[in-house]
Amino acid sequence: MNRTQKTALCSLIFFLSFLIVTSCVFYRIFVLKRTPESFAGRFLPLAILIVVNGPLLIWMLRRQSPGEVKVDERDKLIDNRAAMAAFVSALIVFLAVSGIPRLVLGDNGCIPAWSLPLINLCAFMIVTMIYFVAILIQYSRRGNGKR
Repeated sequence: MNRTQKTALCSLIFFLSFLIVTSCVFYRIFVLKRTPESFAGRFLPLAILIVVNGPLLIWMLRRQSPGEVKVDERDKLIDNRAAMAAFVSALIVFLAVSGIPRLVLGDNGCIPAWSLPLINLCAFMIVTMIYFVAILIQYSRRGNGKR
């Protein structure tokens, strides 16, 4: 597994663990209307992220051999194709993000100002995850002899 694959896999795992932890925190605070009262309760989500993603970071930064090539032509081609897939998905996601609230809320609806940065962050995370998934799919297809 080369450096690009490791980066894509580790980043995908990080984004998914971040999504799970923040969803649990969001559910607890905004749906159950309970905030953590103790010190451990406040920093437990951060500790979970560090415990899950710390070994991934160490594994990603470790080189397999001193002669390992960082980037070759195939890696550049895969990166370009994944970037194009992410760009197309960004157009689709941002069109959906701007159109769905109007469909859901109607013409006279109102979106709270605090939710707009969260919507953009979620859209960014979706596009970034599509980029990393595109990289992993291309490497898996190349490994099976497919073009």
